[in-house]
Amino acid sequence: MTLVSNIVGIVVPVVIAFIILIILLKKSLLILKEREIIILERFGQYHNILHAGVHWIIPWVDKPKTFYYSYYVDTPNGKELREGLNLTRISTQNEVLDLPKQTVITRDCASVDLDAVLSYKITNPKQMIYSCVNLPNILSKLLQAQLRNLAGTLEIDQIIEESHLLNALTGLMASEASKWGVEIVFVKVQRVEARRLAEVLAKKKNADLKNKEIIITAKAHKQTKVIESEGLRDSMIKKAEGEAQEIVSRAKGAAQAKLNSAQAEVKTIKEIARAVGLNKHSNVDVSKYIITIKYLNALKQILSLPQTSANLIAEETVDLQSLPIFGVSSVALPNLSVKKNN
Repeated sequence: MTLVSNIVGIVVPVVIAFIILIILLKKSLLILKEREIIILERFGQYHNILHAGVHWIIPWVDKPKTFYYSYYVDTPNGKELREGLNLTRISTQNEVLDLPKQTVITRDCASVDLDAVLSYKITNPKQMIYSCVNLPNILSKLLQAQLRNLAGTLEIDQIIEESHLLNALTGLMASEASKWGVEIVFVKVQRVEARRLAEVLAKKKNADLKNKEIIITAKAHKQTKVIESEGLRDSMIKKAEGEAQEIVSRAKGAAQAKLNSAQAEVKTIKEIARAVGLNKHSNVDVSKYIITIKYLNALKQILSLPQTSANLIAEETVDLQSLPIFGVSSVALPNLSVKKNN
């Protein structure tokens, strides 16, 4: 009995010590896989970041920072809640969130269901774990808001036919997620479901036909105006050219008339000179004769004017008859004596 008691007294402490050692080893040893990170806290404060490999920590002094997630995903059976509690290992691999369908209203007031998928990865674990709680749920809510805002700026035909326009969500999400230490890899829209799609497409087709009809009518009206403007322009150009031609013709005619008159006058002078028997050795000036003729013609025209009179006086008395103009009323004639011849 005493031997058994001694054996029990030795084995029990050894077993207890072994169990305590195992617990200490379990609490002290951390083995991390590739692309796994643990945020280590000491006495509740940030201490270190542990990467892939074997790490020793002080039990009950060092403690991994815990986090959790809770969000809904879209499955063939409908929405499914996914949760994770008291998690310590942060994955830096690309994560994919298949979010539930989101009902949005387009710019032309049509209701559309969009099924989007989001891919992200954690680039700064410390910033992520201390700046946000339940990261997948935050990204899900942010994507729903951004999707609703972007769809509100597009029309339903753009969303259906040009779904690549929704890829702008990647940039919008990235600018917001960067403050949580998260990089958005991509945001894609998997499916677009429009309620009463046939009616929507029929309205779109009618709208396109009306737009084409308006465009064709506007082009025809524009073409008509262009033709009328070109015709008016050509008419104005031809009219201006005709007026210019008329002015040129009148100027040429006037110049030719003056030339003919000058030539006729030269011919007249030559005929007069020939008639009076002039030659190059004669002293008679034919130009004076021509000037006299012109003077008489001008005088004839002057006398033909109304209220016009003329007095003809002898050349010998022209000086005496012009004295009254200068205020002289009488003239004393000189005493002329005639000497008689004895």
